Amino acid sequence: MRALETAREDALVHDPWAAALAGHELVASFADQPSETRERAASYTIVRTLAFDDWLRTVQHRPQMVLLGAGFDTRAFRFDWPATSLWELDQPEVLERKAAILREAKASARCARIPVAADLASNEWPRSLDATGFRRGVPTVWLAEGLFPYLEPDVVDRLLHNISTLSAPGSQLAADLVSAQMMAARNAYAATLAQRNGASGNATFRFGADDPVEIFALHGWRVTGIKHPGDADCGYGRWLGPAPASAGFSFVFAERSI
Repeated sequence: MRALETAREDALVHDPWAAALAGHELVASFADQPSETRERAASYTIVRTLAFDDWLRTVQHRPQMVLLGAGFDTRAFRFDWPATSLWELDQPEVLERKAAILREAKASARCARIPVAADLASNEWPRSLDATGFRRGVPTVWLAEGLFPYLEPDVVDRLLHNISTLSAPGSQLAADLVSAQMMAARNAYAATLAQRNGASGNATFRFGADDPVEIFALHGWRVTGIKHPGDADCGYGRWLGPAPASAGFSFVFAERSI
């Protein structure tokens, strides 16, 4: 989690709002765990954040960005994007809670930040985006971080279709995916936890993809790069999971080709 990384002396992500957004209970639960357990649990999230931060720095001069399932993302506050309009799409209750916490913290966005309440599983959200000044003829940067694995396959397909409809040629898209094997292993582990302590199934993966190139190509996107946590250029000294070949996680980067 970003709060854990921010607290390190050698922090690679500086997010002064992370602890407040995560909430006292979650931060306290991490603090109660052995340090090795804490760092291992946080390593994927930190590596994913850094991988997408690096990517965003290469495309940051685009006038339009959209964060899909933005959650408690703070890039509008961490990055200096004065010439960028950045839309954050998520459920209304998520955006409301985030807004309250950021107001309390007196945080100021460093771009034109536009929160949009949206159900990404529906076909209605593109109209909401249009209504807030989004321009379909302008190349757009899309980021779906921590989103696709939690959606049903038909919802992912519909979402990619809608993104493609909104994207001018030259638009770029990044997302993290899990393999089918990782999905099965994660769900088996989550089921064990649920039986042990009555936890809900919110952590269940619903979409596993073994061929990201094909999935994106079906919707008019050309994959320009795939990275795995633990790769030589995607470990950042933070990855504590298995070797990249067996990790089952991938960060996919693509460009609108048609």
